[in-house]
Order: sequence, then C-alpha cells, then structure tokens
Amino acid sequence: MTTLLQELSKKAAERWAAVLLGPGLLFVIGSVVANRQRFDHALDLDRLRAYVRALAGDRSHQEPGRLVVAAAVVLLSSALMGLVATSAGRFVEHVWMPTRPRWYVDSLTRRRVSRWERADSALTAAVAEAGRAAGPRPLARYGAPRALSRCAPSESPAGRGLGALPDQPTWLAQRMDGAAERVRQRYSLDLAAIWPHVWAVADGQVREDVRAVRDNYAVAGRLAAWGGLYLALALATGWWPAALFALALLLTARRRARDAIDTLAVLVESTVDLYVRDVAERLGVACSEPFSAATASRINIILRPAGP
Repeated sequence: MTTLLQELSKKAAERWAAVLLGPGLLFVIGSVVANRQRFDHALDLDRLRAYVRALAGDRSHQEPGRLVVAAAVVLLSSALMGLVATSAGRFVEHVWMPTRPRWYVDSLTRRRVSRWERADSALTAAVAEAGRAAGPRPLARYGAPRALSRCAPSESPAGRGLGALPDQPTWLAQRMDGAAERVRQRYSLDLAAIWPHVWAVADGQVREDVRAVRDNYAVAGRLAAWGGLYLALALATGWWPAALFALALLLTARRRARDAIDTLAVLVESTVDLYVRDVAERLGVACSEPFSAATASRINIILRPAGP
C-alpha cells in the first residue's frame, strides 16, 4: 500500500509539473521578456542580454533571502497561471461544444447553416457550369456522376455531419451528434441514456482508451487557453512574437481538438457495439441476435426517468 501511495504521489507531482508548472513558468518568463522588449525592441537580443547581465550582477539580487523569495514568487506565479489556463481550457471545451445559452447555440447553428447553403449553391453553380462546358454529354466522359454520387450527402439522419445540412453549433458538436444518431439508428437507443451503463460494464482497456482520447481533448482546450493568454500578452505589451506563438498554439489546439473528437466518436460507437448486449443482460432484458426493436424498447422503459 505504501508503494502504491508513493507511485500515485509521484505521478500526481509529474502531472502537476507538466500541466501547471512547466507551461506557467514559460509564460512568466515570456511576460518578463515581453515587458522588457516591447514592440520597438522585440528581437533585440543585445538589449535582452544586457538586462540579464544587469540582474545577475546586482548584488542585492544575490542575497540568499532575496533569491528564495524571488524563486517562490516565480513558482507561485507559474502555478497560478497554470491554474488559470486549466480553468480557461475547461471553458474553451464548452465553447467548442456549447449547449447553452440557447440564443448563442441557435445563432452559431444558423451561421453554420448559412455557410453550408452558400457552399452548396456555389457547388451547384460550378457543376452546372462544368456541365455546360462539357457539351451534350455533360461530365459523363469524365465519370463525374459516379464521383458526385459518392460525395452526395446522405438523406438519412445518420449521414449528418458528412455533407448534410448541419444542425449543431460547431463541427465538434456535429461530429458527436453524428455518433449519437448512428447509435439511435442502429439500436433505437439514446446514447446519453445508455452510455453510463455501457461505461459501467466496459473493461479496463476500453476505459483507458476513452480516457486517453478525452484527455487529448482537454489538452487541446488548455493549448487554446494558453494561446489566448499569449495573445493578450502581445496586445498588452506590443511584443509581437507572442502573437505569433499564440497563433501557432491556437491552430494546433484546433487541429488536436478535431482529431480527439473524431477519434472519441468512433470509440464511443464501437464501445456501444461491443457492450450494448451486456448492458441488456445486466438490466434483465433478454437480448436476441440481432439486437431487436423489442429489446431496445424494454431497455428504454427501464432507463426512462421515473415520474414525480
């Protein structure tokens, strides 16, 4: 037990250093440099070296007491910025897949629908123009009808997010909604209702895989938060290299968030496929092969919240 506690403490310390202290320390150093260099001397390394030498040569900064206080201030500031970025990262996660307020969600959804309709109109016009330019047998000689049929949006709800009219506020929300819709189409079950039960019967490896992908999404949120902090630093001090670093962080966060949610949607669907019958049996519902509508109906009755 002592060994286990020591290992857990070690992992917690490593995680604290990786998530809070390391990035926070980098931001504190960047803040000092930004306040010193500003806009006019953004890349003036001689000015920065002179500043560092002046600090190192100042005898008042070499006293042990001052060094301890300075180190404590730096570490506390780093940890504080790490906590700020972590909290902001959780907020970013909700912004990427918002559920409220309703007016905000609806406005984002309408914006996506408008963009989709404009893109659809442009594609329709381009296909028509290509057809006119191709002559009496439009596009046939190039095999375009087959290509277009492969790319055509699905008319079923399961095809949402793959070319059909969007009905979610963001791409990430659309991707997860597509997974929920496919579970509904395949098993006539609500993913939000069945998932806690699937999670309860899933084995350890599956849980670890889902947690790892979920952690990747959280990391993407923190990266976006750090990007926002560096952008604020650039605006406050005029040190433009911080803005470039912020842009790189934001682009990386966006890509990693999409990759994480795309993988998470696949994992969630496959986990339901693997364990939905186990859930039915644990709930006392006889599960036939294949999974029948009657089985789904009985499960839904069990999972339906009881009335007041």
